[in-house]
This record gives sequence, C-alpha cells and structure tokens, in this order.
Amino acid sequence: MATKKFDKKLYDKADPLAKGAMVKWLKKNNYEFINPKETYGVDITCSKDGVPYFFETEIKYGWKDVWPDRWLEIRIPYRKNEIIKKWMRDGSKGTLTFVIFRPDCEQSWFINGLIVGQSDVKVVRTKENVNDEKFFHINVNDANLINMGDIDAFNDIKNTKYPS
Repeated sequence: MATKKFDKKLYDKADPLAKGAMVKWLKKNNYEFINPKETYGVDITCSKDGVPYFFETEIKYGWKDVWPDRWLEIRIPYRKNEIIKKWMRDGSKGTLTFVIFRPDCEQSWFINGLIVGQSDVKVVRTKENVNDEKFFHINVNDANLINMGDIDAFNDIKNTKYPS
C-alpha cells in the first residue's frame, strides 16, 4: 500500500501542539495517570474512574476556522489502522479515541476507534496525495465536535456516540 511520505518537520511541529492541547483538556476533565510519552502506538494513555483511555491525536491543517458544511466526512489516514488492530488484539480494553484538531487546537473532532475501524476506506486523490494514500472516511454525524475549552465536553460526548 502506498502511503504519504512521512514529513518529520511537520510532525515535530504538530505532535507537541496536539498532545499539549489534549493533555490540558484531559486534566480539566479529571483524567488520571496521563502519559503522553511516544510509544509508537497511541499518543496518550490515561484513565478515568478506573477505565483506561487511549487517544490518538493529529492536526488537520486544511481546517482553518468553522468546519465547512460541505465537508461531510472526516478523513483519517488508513495507516492508523495499526493502532486499531493493536487495540483489538489487546481485547479492546478501555476506549480508543481519535482526536482531530483544528490548527489552533480550539476545536476538535472526537471519534471512537470502533467507528473509525468500521468506516469506509478509500483512496483520496489530490495534488498532495501523489501516492494514492488510503483514508478512513468517517461521517461527521458519527463524530463529536468539541470546543476544547468546554469543561462539560466529557459529559456531552459520554452521552452520545462515545462509549464510556
């Protein structure tokens, strides 16, 4: 499978920004044992009320301000399937969540790992994607748009499509 070439410079810029915003949100929402150490798996592990949580974060640089109404889906690179497979091999203990940030990290999409794993996988052809990289295509109705400063966000997502 062809994949987009890894861009170390972009990763070095985006990874600490996304992890920092996520850790701040997790602390505000009373998660414990927050570990943002790079493990070549998920970006952050933690727990809440004795339940393990796993977060994979990334920044979508094409998302500039308000999520455009014409964007009916969120795309996650298919290479992230390795994270889903590892989580499934480990017995799906806890909750795996993909978090897609706007570049200012003020808003993000929270998407349950089960939904990502069950989503359609298609090649996205763009001028930037010369290698025909595959992506998961997640309907926006299957995700939760979160304002990262909102302290009640955990309760909002817990009571919708996000299993607790």
